[in-house]
Amino acid sequence: MPEVNDLSSSIDAILRVVDTYRLNASQQSEERQKVELGQFFTPMPIARLMASMLACNESVVTLCDPCAGVGSLFAACVAELCLRPNPPREIHVTAYEIDGVLVTHLQNTLELCKEICSSVGVTFTGEVGHTDFIESAVAYITNDLFMPTQLRPINCIILNPPYRKLQTGSAIWKLLRRGDIKTTNLYTGFLSLCMKLLKVNGEMVAITPRSFCSGSYFKPFREAFLDTMALQRLHLFESRDHAFREDDVLQETMIFSVVKSSATPDTVLVSSTADPHDMYVLARDVPYHEVVAPSDPQSCIRIVSDESGQQIARRMAMLEADLASLDISVSTGRVVDFRAEAFLRFLPEEGMVPLIYPTHLASGTVVWPKLEAKKACALVDTEQTRALLVPNEYYVLVRRFSAKEEKRRVVAVLYEPQDLPNVYVGFENHLNYFHHNAHGLDPLLAKGLTAFLNSTLVDLYIRSFNGHTQVNATDLRNMRYPRREQLEQIGARLLDQVATQDVIDASIEEILFPTKDQSRQVRVPL
Repeated sequence: MPEVNDLSSSIDAILRVVDTYRLNASQQSEERQKVELGQFFTPMPIARLMASMLACNESVVTLCDPCAGVGSLFAACVAELCLRPNPPREIHVTAYEIDGVLVTHLQNTLELCKEICSSVGVTFTGEVGHTDFIESAVAYITNDLFMPTQLRPINCIILNPPYRKLQTGSAIWKLLRRGDIKTTNLYTGFLSLCMKLLKVNGEMVAITPRSFCSGSYFKPFREAFLDTMALQRLHLFESRDHAFREDDVLQETMIFSVVKSSATPDTVLVSSTADPHDMYVLARDVPYHEVVAPSDPQSCIRIVSDESGQQIARRMAMLEADLASLDISVSTGRVVDFRAEAFLRFLPEEGMVPLIYPTHLASGTVVWPKLEAKKACALVDTEQTRALLVPNEYYVLVRRFSAKEEKRRVVAVLYEPQDLPNVYVGFENHLNYFHHNAHGLDPLLAKGLTAFLNSTLVDLYIRSFNGHTQVNATDLRNMRYPRREQLEQIGARLLDQVATQDVIDASIEEILFPTKDQSRQVRVPL
């Protein structure tokens, strides 16, 4: 057996060769193909980080890579296993790749893996499934006698699944339904199949968008995921654009390591790096109940990368109210403009009501009309549109989407009826609005609620479990809130003040967390 340093250098050289396959394939892949297949190749630094998260202590390792690309992920795993003081006796790799152009690269990578294993006396076998993994996996789990590829029992899966929304009724959607999988995105479809294929106590490491951690769309998947798999580790990249830099991907990504087990761990290791090349990993054990709260009906996965963020979460948990106890509701705006196109008007005239879009929210207030915005600013008030309108009263508006470059995730504005005198008003579908039984809120309560939502506390809390730029009504509905009298107290304090960020945060601190114990205070940059 070669010396450790010589072996490590040799393996590094082999993995660099695999990474050149990736770079060449990425350059040859057309942009259209990347979009259609959701295809983004895994850089070797990420592949090696993911491989390091596999415990995989069995003497015979059956490793599956369901969307292998050029084989970066399974090659990194083979390297990791062979560099151990006690490597496994056998490694078998099954790699799936639907893109025929990549199959040659895959065969070459398997040969390189065989070379690595041979150098340390590990028996290696590997096969390429040049077929649709979803088709093969569904056939396997439904006991289809005509399944295209016979799968071995799998104790390790590593994957970078394709990211693409699924069209209801599409061929893939129907195929997943046949496997009893209901999902809205291709990547959660892959993950769901992998969970079914894994042996009990088998491991899975995946790099995915962070979007599945919250939101109603992914709730069925989250519930199945948390019921079937035990979280071991969650890893974040602090920069949104570094994970797949060559492909200009701005998706907020994460890596997770899980074991197929019904036993809930006491803690989850949460780690982060500035980017995949960063040698310094910040890591800490977080109580499981702070990552997945037992009382959370949405089963959200909250990932906070540092202690100050965890203190934010604990402070929010101290708040005593929810929207139901406050008798407040939050809904998305009723006006979907393309459905109401016949009734939209760019200039307000008699017989019309104001129509408020996100673009009308500026500098903490509603600016209407805004003719330069190239959006309709009025809706014809008729019997056909009346169901789209609400009484012109006090509401709190929150944009559903924030731009990627914006500093704040949550932007709330107080809608005041006297600014736009009319009987009714319309809120466009890209706005969330807080209301009381489809009517307005008490002015003082609305003022305090607006300030609370604009606090640094809420913004950082939302960021801790919302991995995208959308703020859903479900996210707002499931938050904790101050008691009604506390919100009114905040509103009264800010009634005659210019509500700068410092003023808002100071008011929140003094009213919600009155204490002389300065150690409880969380100081965060604005």
